[in-house]
Amino acid sequence: MNLKNELDRIIHLSKYFDKDLTSLEPTRQKQDNKFVDQIREKALKKMGNWPRLPDKRLFYVGSVDFMVTEHNNQRKFVILETNGGSTRGLFATTFDQIEMIFNAFKSAIDNINGVKQKRVLIGTLPKDDLYQEKIMLGEYLRYMYKKEGIRVGIYNIFNYNNPQKSIDDIILIYSNYQNLFEFLDYKNQYFTFLDDKIHVLIGDGIVRRFPDKDFQKDNWRGIKTKIINPIYPVTDDKASTYVAIYMGYDILEKYRIHPLIFARVFSKNKLEEIMKSINNMNKNFVLKPFGGSGGAGIKPFITNTPIQQIPKIIEDSISDFHQKFNTSRNPFPYTIQEMAQFKLINWKNSKRTFDLRINVVQEDGNIVPVGGSIRIAKAPHTGKFTKDEFVVNICGDWGVDFERAWGISPEILKILDLNDEDIVDIFCATCQIFNIICNKYDEILSFNQWDKYLPINKTN
Repeated sequence: MNLKNELDRIIHLSKYFDKDLTSLEPTRQKQDNKFVDQIREKALKKMGNWPRLPDKRLFYVGSVDFMVTEHNNQRKFVILETNGGSTRGLFATTFDQIEMIFNAFKSAIDNINGVKQKRVLIGTLPKDDLYQEKIMLGEYLRYMYKKEGIRVGIYNIFNYNNPQKSIDDIILIYSNYQNLFEFLDYKNQYFTFLDDKIHVLIGDGIVRRFPDKDFQKDNWRGIKTKIINPIYPVTDDKASTYVAIYMGYDILEKYRIHPLIFARVFSKNKLEEIMKSINNMNKNFVLKPFGGSGGAGIKPFITNTPIQQIPKIIEDSISDFHQKFNTSRNPFPYTIQEMAQFKLINWKNSKRTFDLRINVVQEDGNIVPVGGSIRIAKAPHTGKFTKDEFVVNICGDWGVDFERAWGISPEILKILDLNDEDIVDIFCATCQIFNIICNKYDEILSFNQWDKYLPINKTN
């Protein structure tokens, strides 16, 4: 299957159906696949072996966002957040890397045994301008299974009752989150779609939005539907990810990971109290609402802020969050986290922040880094810490800002003032943070000492 030709065809045809899909080809052209392969080999050599999952069912596809920092005059790396199997923007990487990711999804389906007809539900965002990534996943799976003599049918909520599906070995069902839950249920430890059992569920957003939380009582060991990934309660929650960093710091410090102090806060009053307590710590902080994306609700909290401004900072954050997700969605619990002493680069005659997103997959029980991309902040760094100065999202109402999205190559690393060893350590840390989450999953979820890693100034 020629992924590039199929992708180009889908994007071209989409314009005839009033679906202006966005090609990520400009970013993909900035990638150096051979160089990334070499980095991966060096990471394996440094680690000795890829981390081995305690259970293959725990993880298949994910990514980690890093920021480069200078701490005590030493270059280190901060893990900003982890992401599960719903990561968009995969097609900003090379086609070899895309195949690694698609094969990880395929392995989840392959590992369903004792079922005559496998049903796979793929959740999508409404009006997703990168919808071609999900289309290509389905086409890739159909192509690969066809070579094995396995018949794959692709359906949605409108044609699912087609009698033809009775002859399919694997059924792929596409549905966006907006209209899915009218047809989705949870019965006898299975997610069901129109009363049919779902064997594999792709899309963290489905379980995150699912209104009936009874399935959480069964957790990943009791749920018979295979969720990609069942560790989403950790990867979906920045505070839980930071707990994982501290729990596995003996491993991560080998790769120059610097942990940030933080707290998780469950009410507006408590958040205001903590902000007043840390206000003269000579550190800047960032407020992050629960389950947000695209920078919604993220606000800086600068040291020695006038006390009377703190309630307004909180209200502005909540308002910004609700503007994107509506008022029915709760932004609490909040995470308040130390702002990294981020490294700046020179770009477009200004100083800018940047981060690196590294993709990672399961390969036969091993956690393996794939590749990734670099994202530059939208606005120059002025020291005023407006959101656009330190939030580096390249997608928004404006579409995709390709100028700020870079691949991984020797030329780009030179611009970033990074070297091969830096990327090797970041690749290793990507594998290890998922390894830590999977091995300490129950311990992380039961953690409740949410002020443990934020030394409160008692004199304030």
